[in-house]
Amino acid sequence: LGGFRGLIADLLWLRSIRLQRESRVFELVQLADWITKLEPHFTTVWAFQSWNMAYNISILFPDPETRWRWVDNGIRLLREEGIRFNPRDPGLCWNLGWLYQHKIGFIMDSAHPYYRRRLADDMQAALAGPRPPPDDGPEPRGRLPLDAGLMRRLDAEYGPFDWRLPETHAFYWAWRGLQAAVHDPEAAGPAAAGAPCSCH
Repeated sequence: LGGFRGLIADLLWLRSIRLQRESRVFELVQLADWITKLEPHFTTVWAFQSWNMAYNISILFPDPETRWRWVDNGIRLLREEGIRFNPRDPGLCWNLGWLYQHKIGFIMDSAHPYYRRRLADDMQAALAGPRPPPDDGPEPRGRLPLDAGLMRRLDAEYGPFDWRLPETHAFYWAWRGLQAAVHDPEAAGPAAAGAPCSCH
């Protein structure tokens, strides 16, 4: 698409704003996916999409398991895609930390005890306990979505932490965001300005 990529992404973004006003949250998922594929460095869309999944869509379902699936999708979107394409953007780290702290750790959502249990189960399966293994110990058994070396470093400097808790994950991503801001203060993109707050 060459130079038309940005123009098409802008047009899709304008449409997504209209869909948000109309509460057409499911259509927003596909539209935001197209925008992130066209412009993966447009950080506002990553924040917007993850917020839409974790907050706007999840609460449409009564059962905690389906809600968790949408919350987890929002987390994975930021953690595995948005931050991968924009590793120096502290705003995306802030948004991810917020999802752990507020959506999973806070009492606002009636399904939050289920979210906490699912996070704890996933981390228990990966770590076989509350903390990462030592440097000379066995590697984590399951799929670990965090940097084990950094987990050990944060544990040594600020812990010990229980890595099965959402607050610990919020701290981890806040620390990552701070490092991004310190090393590249110009990198704070639109997401750092609190873009998700306009979406709920």
